[in-house]
Amino acid sequence: MTKRRQLYLVVVVLLFFLLVVIYSTNLYFINWLTADQRPSVANDLPDRQVKSSIQRSINNRSGSRDDSLMRLVYDSSTKFNRSGGIEAAVGIKVTKLKTVFKNKNPRYYPVKRGLLRSFGAKSFNISNVWKVAGSFPKENEVYPHKDERIGKVVKALQEAEIIRARNTPRGTQLKLLLDLAGRQTVLFKPRWYSRNTTIEGKVYAGKDRHNSEIVAFHLAAVLNLRWTPIVVGRRISLVEIHRLADEDLRQTMIKNGTQQCVYGKCYYCKESEAVCDDSDKGTIEGAVLLVIPGKFTKYRSPWQRTYQDGIAAEWEKTDSYCAKVKEKLPLVRLLDLIDVAIFDFLIQNGDRHHYETRDDRVLLMDNGKGFGNPYKDYFDILAPLYQCCIIRKTTWERLQIFSGGALTETLQELDEIDLLQPLLTKEHYLAIERRLLLLYTTVELCREKYGSKIFK
Repeated sequence: MTKRRQLYLVVVVLLFFLLVVIYSTNLYFINWLTADQRPSVANDLPDRQVKSSIQRSINNRSGSRDDSLMRLVYDSSTKFNRSGGIEAAVGIKVTKLKTVFKNKNPRYYPVKRGLLRSFGAKSFNISNVWKVAGSFPKENEVYPHKDERIGKVVKALQEAEIIRARNTPRGTQLKLLLDLAGRQTVLFKPRWYSRNTTIEGKVYAGKDRHNSEIVAFHLAAVLNLRWTPIVVGRRISLVEIHRLADEDLRQTMIKNGTQQCVYGKCYYCKESEAVCDDSDKGTIEGAVLLVIPGKFTKYRSPWQRTYQDGIAAEWEKTDSYCAKVKEKLPLVRLLDLIDVAIFDFLIQNGDRHHYETRDDRVLLMDNGKGFGNPYKDYFDILAPLYQCCIIRKTTWERLQIFSGGALTETLQELDEIDLLQPLLTKEHYLAIERRLLLLYTTVELCREKYGSKIFK
């Protein structure tokens, strides 16, 4: 072998090893950027499981639908109005979703870190904490972005002494009004179910889930839809509440053996359905909601259900329904309601029959009907999105930051700050990731049909 050939061979070998080093280094840094210290929930949901889970969800949907929809293949003529058609198209398309929607976006990490810092205060000053909380609501936000004072309010809601307790007859579910030290009134929603209870039946079945109110507050902060009340979990003693109660509340408190119970006053409240202190712990857990100051206006949702078997609402029957809504609502209000639909789909709250506004902007109130069944996805909750095929650009960008398991990772770490953690079972976190993929796919199908004009 000539010297020239030997030199040529050495150069080829060196180039080969250089390429190997470059490839390995790139692979290492990609893995490093997307690494997570805890196992990602999304990693437990491979494509085949996504597909079978979505198929099962479609099969289990309440109401009847032509089985031919299961064989529907998406094309440019697919209608985006009827839930069955778009749901089947999404079910087919979701397993072919771009990998960018399945991998972690490194941009989520500083956002998560900022949220944890904002929520994680160790102390509070009772002399001014409620005044600070009262100064939070402004325009279209109930609490500020990246503010460590939020954590102080959270801590105060968890620990401030209860001074007085009353009934509140407003609404359909049992709630108590509690006055905390420092002259702050809060709502208390008690626990009705254990964490692993699966609510069967209609999407709006069952009583409110207190943990849904807490997780909804966290999720809204993650998605930058800061329109919910600040909510924390807390255990209280109904024996102590009886001592602090006014006469009206005491009239709705009963004994079940040695347990103190309460049934309260509301539309569905009755003595036979009371909640009681835990026989072992002597307390009951529930959600404490900070009352939002200001004047509210209540509206009927354009996508309200009929709540009657066999009777469909107009939005469930009319292909051009969104056009009718656009004639009645300004674009800002419609985009607010689409944000609400996205939020409700992730938690599976299908009971948004009315909505409330403050300073003419929509609030995310009454989030207790979420997380009833982790094995079902009621796709028609997304009707405002897939019927109108528009979405705020900022909402879409925020959703993309939390792809590939980052959403549930962030939620889990926020949930761990709460006194009642764990707030959800693993199955519910898996369901959130599954629904996020369905949401991505729905927006992508809208984009394929209408282009970038869907982003507002």
